[in-house]
Amino acid sequence: MSVPFAENIRDPHEWMREQEQRTAALLAKAQDAQARLAENSVTRTSQDQVVTVTVNPGGGMTALSLSPEADRMGHRQLAGLILTTYNQAARQAATQTMQIMAGLVGEDSEALDIVRQAMPELPATEQEERLENFSRGPRTDFDDEEGFQGFSDGGDRR
Repeated sequence: MSVPFAENIRDPHEWMREQEQRTAALLAKAQDAQARLAENSVTRTSQDQVVTVTVNPGGGMTALSLSPEADRMGHRQLAGLILTTYNQAARQAATQTMQIMAGLVGEDSEALDIVRQAMPELPATEQEERLENFSRGPRTDFDDEEGFQGFSDGGDRR
């Protein structure tokens, strides 16, 4: 029985050294990617400087801070601003994760496809604009402090 690639190997010792070198190079790339992923946290601040969100490489929120200006905003407006800022940070972290992984496994690899599938979806431009507009100016046609109804339009369901 012949080994199909055996005719390409002239010196088995040289072939083994080449494999060890390739393995060492791949291990170094993997360790570099691992270190870069560990450092891949993203902090985003809203345009009006009211909300600051930090996310980890997977998009999990690790920190949220609000400026004193947040006290003067309605709950719905603030919730919209937090959500918009979080989504921006999560997308940026996911993009950076993709870039790190592409350097390790290649742009067209199946492994990168798995990462792509786990990325947060980009909201439709119209939806994002609506959220940004929603979070801009304060609403004065209602008292948001009485009967807090959260971010949804469903109201209090007690």
